[in-house]
Amino acid sequence: MSKSYVLPKGTYVVGDPAILIKKSPEGNDFIEALWAIFYEDHNQFHEINLDGVKLYITRTKGGDGRFNGIGTDTGTIMIMNTLFLEDDSRFRDDLTVNFIKVLTFDKEETVTVDHFDIYFESGFTVITE
Repeated sequence: MSKSYVLPKGTYVVGDPAILIKKSPEGNDFIEALWAIFYEDHNQFHEINLDGVKLYITRTKGGDGRFNGIGTDTGTIMIMNTLFLEDDSRFRDDLTVNFIKVLTFDKEETVTVDHFDIYFESGFTVITE
């Protein structure tokens, strides 16, 4: 089971949605809507457009844990362009927190999830077991 998406060039944050989405009324509404969409089929790697925000999300093979420096306690990992974080009160604006990664791509980047492991064309991988 493998699925790929092409990310436009830019800077992306990779991490648990619960770390990146603020615990506020607006953030809670966003994450509840995200879970409603994601859990319709949580065994797929999804591209989701939600309230003007495009993100990519997959579950992990091993559930909660730390995988190549990315920590999750929701058993999911999200990829999102940092442009969506700017001036949006639903999201964390400090990307120096532990357990997330920030990746910059100078050209389009293909990201593939194969059996819940994440492979970026440029070589960064997240083995989720």
